[in-house]
Amino acid sequence: MGRVKGSLLEGIRGKVGNLVFYEYNGETYVRKAPGKQSKSVKAKTSLLKRQSQSVIKQTHTFLKYFTHLLRFGYQDLEVGGRKPYHAAVSYTSKNCFRFVEKGNPQKVLDISLVKFSQGSLLGPQNAVASREGGGIQFTWRNNAWEVNAKPTDQAFVVLIHEDREKSRWEFLGSFREKESHFLEVPFLSESEKWHAYLSFSQENPWTKKRAFSDSVYLGEV
Repeated sequence: MGRVKGSLLEGIRGKVGNLVFYEYNGETYVRKAPGKQSKSVKAKTSLLKRQSQSVIKQTHTFLKYFTHLLRFGYQDLEVGGRKPYHAAVSYTSKNCFRFVEKGNPQKVLDISLVKFSQGSLLGPQNAVASREGGGIQFTWRNNAWEVNAKPTDQAFVVLIHEDREKSRWEFLGSFREKESHFLEVPFLSESEKWHAYLSFSQENPWTKKRAFSDSVYLGEV
């Protein structure tokens, strides 16, 4: 990998021949594009390696739709060059897959294990998501003042639809002490289902940065 500095090449992005140009932290870098594997090479690839490749592909295929959510929910885990998306990819690929027997054992993403936020803040307790009127009602027990929780912690609610573009969310919802948050869903259909998640975030009054709890999966609604 090389860094492009003081050159007209700084404006280039993407693949050019066998080189890939990309930007990171305001700098332009170039690396050699990976070569294509022949069918004979692919046939010799071990089952373990194929499973690992499948896990990475499934992880990116799912998470790429929700980079804006991960940028918010994993911001507390950003360290140096390790961005929120990198932290989400690492967690998801290691913890969110289950084996499915279909001839050869395969690893499949389990959406119930995915987390849209992570952190040391106390999470929601006795949380439930249910349909109500024109949207989804999230409820929980007010556990403010337990451990590091505060009444003004705000709910981060997420609804993931099979059609990713129909997914909905609220970054800064109701306070923890309110014990509920209503997320409106336009044109709510009985036949449609969403995967519901809930977590809390807490703002540091001096740095304005936010601490997060791990998101909790509340099932399909």
